[in-house]
Amino acid sequence: MEFPLAQVYVPNAPVLDQLALAIREGESIVELSGVHGSGKTTLLQALKYEPPSLIDGAVEYFLGSPSSPLVDALDILAERFEASRGRNLLIIDDAGRMDRGDILEGINRLGTGPWRFSTILATTTPLNIGVPVHMTPLNLAEVSRLFEAQLGQALPSEALQKLWAASQGSPLLANMLVDQWRSGRVRHVDALADLLNPLAAPGLVDSHGRPLSRDSQEEKAIISDVRFVNDALLKAVGQDPNLVHALTPREFEELCAELFQRQGYDVTITPKTRDGGKDLYLAKADGFGSFLYIVECKRFAPDRPVDVGIIRSLYGVAQHERVTAAMTLTTSYFSKDARDFADDLRYQLTLKDFIDLKLLLSPYRGA
Repeated sequence: MEFPLAQVYVPNAPVLDQLALAIREGESIVELSGVHGSGKTTLLQALKYEPPSLIDGAVEYFLGSPSSPLVDALDILAERFEASRGRNLLIIDDAGRMDRGDILEGINRLGTGPWRFSTILATTTPLNIGVPVHMTPLNLAEVSRLFEAQLGQALPSEALQKLWAASQGSPLLANMLVDQWRSGRVRHVDALADLLNPLAAPGLVDSHGRPLSRDSQEEKAIISDVRFVNDALLKAVGQDPNLVHALTPREFEELCAELFQRQGYDVTITPKTRDGGKDLYLAKADGFGSFLYIVECKRFAPDRPVDVGIIRSLYGVAQHERVTAAMTLTTSYFSKDARDFADDLRYQLTLKDFIDLKLLLSPYRGA
C-alpha cells in the first residue's frame, strides 16, 4: 500500500476491524476517540487511500475547525457523493473543535440526499453521537514495524521491547524517539527509551519510582524546594527532569533563561504580563554578526500538546519584531499541525519538546 503520508504508517489492525464492523452493520456514524498522539489522524488519512471494503464510492476527508462549519461544505460533498454512485464515507477529523450541533445538522442534511454514506468522527473527548470505537495502543509487532521502517534497519528484539515499553504503543511517542535517533544525539537504546520519562508515565515519583499523589506532603516538599534557578535546582532537574512539571510557568521561564545564559547568550526575560507571545530574548554576537532570538516557554502537562495556533502566533511576533529566529520550548510535545507548520519554516522556527529539554538538562545531571 502506498500513499503520501508524512510519516510511516503502520495499520492499527484491531481499530480498523472495529471501524469496518460498525460500517458493515449499517451504523451511519462511528465515533473514533483517543488521546493526542494515538494515531487517529494518520489512520483516517490512510482510509482515504484504502477504505473499508464496503466503501466503493467517494471518501471525503474534512478537518474540523470552529471557523469552517460542516454545513459550508455540504454542496461540494453532495456533488461528489452523487457522482460516485456507490457507498460513500465522510471522515471528520478533529471533530472536538467543532460545534456538536453543527456536526449533527450537517450530517442530517447530507442524509436527505439519494446517496448512501457513513461518517467517521475523530475526537479526543467523546461527543456521544455515534457508535464508539476507541484507539488502542500499537502492539509490539506494530511498533517494531514502525521503528524498523522509519530507521531503515532491523533492531534486536530486546531493543524493540524496550522501545515499545517506553512509547507505550503511542505512534507519536515512537516517532519522537525516531527523530532523536536520526538526529544522532542519542545512539544507545536504553538512553533513547529513558528520554520519554515522564511523557509515558507523567507525575512525580518517590525514591522507589512510585508516582506521588497530587497534593501529597511528599509532592509539596519537592515543590517547595524547587524555587530558585541555581546550581542545586539545575542538578535536581538534571537528575529528574520530571521536576519541571512542579514549577510554575514563570519559574520554568527562569529555568530556561538560566540554561540559555549558561550557553553563552545574553538573556532578557519579558515582564510577567503582556509578553506579547514571547518570554525570552536571546542575543549573541560572533564572527558572523549579531543575532537576536525570541523564545516562548510552555510549561504544559506531559499529555497536553502545544498546538499550531501558538506556533503561528510566535512566528507572527518574530516577523513583526524582525528577529533572527524564534523558538518554542515545552515540557510536553507538539501537535502534528504545529510540526508541519514549523517544517516549512525550519530556518526561522525551532520547536524543542520535552525530549530536547532533557538533553539541554543532561550536562547538569551530575553537577
